[in-house]
Amino acid sequence: MQPNQEILVIAATDTELEPARELLGENTGGIRIATTGAGKVSAALATLELVQEKRPDWIIQTGCAGAYPSSGLATGDAAIADLEIFADEGVEAPGGFLSMEDLALPQAAREGELIYNRVPVDGPSKATLDSIRSVIGDGPRIKTGHFCTVSCGSGTDAASARIVETWNPLVESMEGASAALVAWKHSVRFSEIRGVSNRTGNRNREEWEIPAACEVAARVVAAWIEMERAST
Repeated sequence: MQPNQEILVIAATDTELEPARELLGENTGGIRIATTGAGKVSAALATLELVQEKRPDWIIQTGCAGAYPSSGLATGDAAIADLEIFADEGVEAPGGFLSMEDLALPQAAREGELIYNRVPVDGPSKATLDSIRSVIGDGPRIKTGHFCTVSCGSGTDAASARIVETWNPLVESMEGASAALVAWKHSVRFSEIRGVSNRTGNRNREEWEIPAACEVAARVVAAWIEMERAST
């Protein structure tokens, strides 16, 4: 991390950002905090506007997410992306799901590199992840892995199973890949940290724990930023 680096912390809603505001402050010390609105389109539009206006060096997407049953994560745990995936961009065909790459339809290009469904992101090194776990303590589990972004959430067991079979992800949100794609297109470092508020599958809103998920995500964000600043 370079001295005087500008960091932009974003989430879909104010509720998701509130714990980060409390831990990091707002518009101080090179950190900007902003909501993007929910869903892929809102996230992309707002992130583009923020990139053009704020010129950040590092964007961190945070908030809550649903964990897939195969992830080994439970409510109150946290996940850090090593890849973002547009999980439902493509075609539901009789023979199964066809991705944008199957259809030969790239979503973005940069210097000859094409993006279809998978969007590169900046995940922590093993040493950084170990340090984050040490700071957070023994309570929540923290894993790195693939994140899926969807327009239609996996609110049934069947929908959740289809995503797992196709992409083998940890968690699901409705914004991450869109913000990541904007950052990638503009060569801005992008990371994503989500707290687990629920499991994907048959929807039971009463079991969701959004405040706990957003709080643990904010703690991981703050720990990572502090580590990078201490290393400069």
